[in-house]
Amino acid sequence: MKAGHIDTEMARLEALRQYQILDTEPEEAYDNLAQLAASICGTPISLVNFIDENRQWFKAKVGLDVSEMPHSVGFSYLCQEQRNVVIVLDTLADERLSNNPIVTGYPYVRFYAGVPLITLKGDMLGTLCVIDQVPRQLSQKQVEALVAISRLVIDQLELRRHVVEVSQITEKLLAHEQAAHAESEAARTCINNLLESITDGFFALDKKWQFTYINGQAERLLQKTQYEFLGKNIWEVFPEIIGTTFDREYHRAILEQVSVEFEEFYPPQKCWFQVHAYPAKDGLSVYFQDITERRKTAKALQESEERWQLALDGNNDGIWDWNLKTNEVFFSTRWKEMLGYKNHEVSNGWDEWTKRIHPDERDSVLQAFQDHFAKKTPFYVYEYRVQYQDGSYKWILDRGQAHWDASGDVVRMVGSYSDITDRKRVEKELKQQNLRSQLFAEITLKIRESLQIDEILQTTVTEVQKLLKADRVLIFRLETNGSGTVVQEAVLPGWPVILGENIFDPCFKEEYLERYRQGRISAIEDIEAAYIQPCHREFLQQFAVRANLVVPILVREGIWGLLLAHQCAAPRRWNNFETELLKQLANQIGIALSQAQLLEQETHQSQELTRSNADLEQFAYVASHDLQEPLRMVTSYLQLLEQRYKNKLDANADQFITYAVDGARRMQTLINDLLNYSRVSTRGQPFMLVDCNVVLQGAIANLQLAIADTKAVVTHDPLPEVMADATQLTQVFQNLIANAIKFCQNQQPQIHIGVAKGDANLDGESLNVIPSADEWLFWVCDNAIGLESQYAERIFIIFQRLHGRSKYPGTGIGLAICKKIIERHGGRIWVESKPGQGSTFYFTIPDRALKQW
Repeated sequence: MKAGHIDTEMARLEALRQYQILDTEPEEAYDNLAQLAASICGTPISLVNFIDENRQWFKAKVGLDVSEMPHSVGFSYLCQEQRNVVIVLDTLADERLSNNPIVTGYPYVRFYAGVPLITLKGDMLGTLCVIDQVPRQLSQKQVEALVAISRLVIDQLELRRHVVEVSQITEKLLAHEQAAHAESEAARTCINNLLESITDGFFALDKKWQFTYINGQAERLLQKTQYEFLGKNIWEVFPEIIGTTFDREYHRAILEQVSVEFEEFYPPQKCWFQVHAYPAKDGLSVYFQDITERRKTAKALQESEERWQLALDGNNDGIWDWNLKTNEVFFSTRWKEMLGYKNHEVSNGWDEWTKRIHPDERDSVLQAFQDHFAKKTPFYVYEYRVQYQDGSYKWILDRGQAHWDASGDVVRMVGSYSDITDRKRVEKELKQQNLRSQLFAEITLKIRESLQIDEILQTTVTEVQKLLKADRVLIFRLETNGSGTVVQEAVLPGWPVILGENIFDPCFKEEYLERYRQGRISAIEDIEAAYIQPCHREFLQQFAVRANLVVPILVREGIWGLLLAHQCAAPRRWNNFETELLKQLANQIGIALSQAQLLEQETHQSQELTRSNADLEQFAYVASHDLQEPLRMVTSYLQLLEQRYKNKLDANADQFITYAVDGARRMQTLINDLLNYSRVSTRGQPFMLVDCNVVLQGAIANLQLAIADTKAVVTHDPLPEVMADATQLTQVFQNLIANAIKFCQNQQPQIHIGVAKGDANLDGESLNVIPSADEWLFWVCDNAIGLESQYAERIFIIFQRLHGRSKYPGTGIGLAICKKIIERHGGRIWVESKPGQGSTFYFTIPDRALKQW
C-alpha cells in the first residue's frame, strides 16, 4: 500500500471516530432510512454500513441477520474505490464478483447497488446499499432516490456530531459559567454559529416549554422571526399543533427522557417536516427539516407503481418482461388468462413460453427474436400460434422492444400478446371468398371470351379440386334414363380415374332425377354410416368414394348433369362455403351451356344470313350486268327514233318516243345505282389514312354543275384524317350534298359539313346519340324541305322514296348506299329533321380504325 493511500485511510478512520457512531444502539432514524431505500428500490435487503479498519459495521439493516462483516467481504470496496454509485445487475455475470463469499454464501447476493457515504469534507465513511438475491435493474428515478437517501444519512451523522458537540459545549459552559463568563459567552456564540450553520431548523425549549433559542433556518421554515418566539410558550405560538403528533412526541421525549424522531404534515405551511427531538436537563432541543419534496418523490414512485399495476390489470393484452441475463420472464395475469391458465399455473421460465409455440413456427419466431437482437429490425413483431390449455391453438400478435446495455448486449425485453384468432378466422374466410371470386371471374371470363365448354369444364374441376383439396372433382353428363358420362375429371394420383366412362347407378331412379331438377343438393359425410340404399353404397365404393357432394347443373329449367366432389381417403364434413361454391359454379356452368346453345343457334342463323346476303348481292350484280347490254341497245334505237322521226310523226308519237327514251335512261340509272349498292361490300378498297378535306373537295367537284346551277353555298369545318375507303367516303359526301341541293325548293341551298369527336362541344347541336371518345361524328346540315320524323329510318331502305319521280327525280338507292358504306366502316348514320326546317344527316367513323381492321 502506498504512503499516500495510508495517510488518506488514516484520515478517513479518524473522521469516522469523530462521529462516535460505531457500536451504538439502533436508532429509528437510520432504520427508517434503510427501510425507505428498500421500499423505493423494491429489494428485500438494505444496509447503512460504516467501514473501520477490520470490519463493516451495520448501523441499520433490513432483511439481514448479521450486524457486521469482515472488511474484505462484500462490495463496499467498489464504492470506496470509485467514490460513486455502484450497480451490479447480476453478480454471477461478472467473473470478478461471482466468487465473493456473499455471492456463494449467505446472503447469496445477485444484485447490488451502493452509494458511498461521503461527508462534506470528502471523507468516505461507509455505504448505503440495497441488495437482492435475484438479478434486477433500477430506474433512473430509483437511483436518484437512493443517492438522496444517502445524503440524509450524512445529514443524520452531521446532526449527531453537532448534537454531541453542542452537548459537550453546553456541559462545559455550565461547569465554568461562574468562573469564566467570558469564555461562556464565547462558547455560546460558537454554539449559535454552529446552529446557524447547519441546514436543519433548530430551536430550544426550557422546562416551561418556552423558546430559549431559534436559528435562522427555523425562522425561514416557520416563516416567523426569533422575536416572535423567544420567551414565549410553544403551545401559545403554535396552538394548531396541540393534540397532534408534534404535541405527543415532544411530551414523550420529556417524560421518558428519550430522543424521538417523526415525520408529520404541518398544515399552516402545507409542508412535511422530519423532526428529531432530544431531551436535556433544562428542556428540549428540536431539529427539523422540510422533506416535502422527498415525500412527493416517494409518493410519485408509489403512484407510478400503482399505475403500472392498474395498466397490467386493465389491459386486454398480455404483458411479458424478459430478463435475458437470468432467462426469467414475467408474465402478466392477463397473459396467462389468454392461454387458459390461472396465475399460479405458469412459472417465470423462458421455456414456459417457447414450449407453447406451434412446432411449425417455433424456429421462425426464435429467428425473429435474433433479428431484433441484432438490430436488423427496429421492433420485434410476429404473428404465430400458441397452444391453449386444452391443446388447441390460438393466433396471437406478439410485439416487443429490446433494451441494450452500454456494451451492446441485450439485457431486457418487454412486450405484449394480442389475441388475433378472430381476425385470422375472418382473413381465412376472406381468402376463401377471394379464391371463389377469382374462380368465378376466371370461368365467367372464359364464358365471355370463347364459350369453349370443354375448357370451361376442365378449368372448373381443376380449380375446385385445388380449392377444396378434394380427392376427385368431376362433371357428369346426365341422360334421361339416369345413366351418363364423366366428361371432365380432376383426380389425385392413387385414386381410380373414371373420365370418359359411361356410368349407370341402378339405384338412381326417376324420383332422384326429379329432385335434382328441382335444385336438390346431396352431401354425404361418410357413405359407410350414411342412411342410403345398399346398392348406392356399393356403387360409390367401386370408385373408392368415402364422402361426396353433388350439385345439379340446370339449363333452362332442365337438368344437364351433375357437379360432384369426392373425398376418398377419409370421411369429410362439407361446410356451407363448399356447398355454396359448387352451387354457384354449377349455376355458372348452366349459364355457359345455355349461352353456348344460343351462340350455336345464332352462329347457324348468321351463317345462313351471310350466305343469303351473298346470294342476293350476286344476283343483283348478275341481273344488273346482264341487263346492261340489251338496255343499251334499246336506248340506242330509241334515241335513233327520236333523232330521225321527231316532229315527223304526230304529237302522240313524239310523246311516246320521249317517254320511252326517258324510261330507258331511268332504267340505266337504276341499274348503275343497283350495281353500286351491290359493290359496296364486294368491290370496296382497303382502308387507308385519308384526309377528309380532300375527299370532300372531290365530292364537291363531281357536283360542280349542280352547285353552279342552283348557286348552292357549301361550307365545312376543318375535317380530320380517318382510316377509310376514299372512293366510298367521297360517294357518301356526294350523295348527301346532292340530296340537299335536289330537295331545296325555290331558295338558295345552304349546306354545311361539320365534325366533332367524343364529348366535345357540338356548338349547340342537339344529338340523340353522343359519340364515344374513339369515333368521329360528321354531319351535313341543309335548308331543304325536311321530313317527318316517322320517315327517318325508312329513307335509308333501298328503293324507298317519299316523293314522286315527277317532282324529285331519283332511284331511291342513294341513302341506302350511304348507310351500307358507313356500316362497312364500323359507323352509324341517321337523320334529324322537321318539315320546312331542313335536315341534318349524321354519320360516325371510328377513330384509329387501323387498329380495328
